[in-house]
Amino acid sequence: MSDRSPYHWHRVGEDTVSPAVEAAVRAFAAAPDRAAIVLLSGRDGVCRPETEEWLARHDIPYDELYMRPAGDNRKDSIVKAELFDRHIRHRYRIIAVLDDRDQVVRMWRRMGLVCFQVAEGDF
Repeated sequence: MSDRSPYHWHRVGEDTVSPAVEAAVRAFAAAPDRAAIVLLSGRDGVCRPETEEWLARHDIPYDELYMRPAGDNRKDSIVKAELFDRHIRHRYRIIAVLDDRDQVVRMWRRMGLVCFQVAEGDF
């Protein structure tokens, strides 16, 4: 992320790429037996076009992108758990999850998933 607040949706295009996270995603994408790279974002759905443009501009590989519905202000852990149940749980064998937010990392780990915490996430 840049110096923006995580809630300044109009500035998501300013976010910087974490070299370590980018390298991890590229490694997953290059794996010969990978099924899909699925992104779940806690960003409000109103910034989906900017998010897709950011991913394209930085050439971040992914197969699917699911985002919080526009105007949904519930906790990230609740939103991402619902997105996971709706779009991922019964379709994929999960290798690993990358996330930054403490509450979401705890949620993934409670589900029994391996979760790499990629940044400080006490927000």
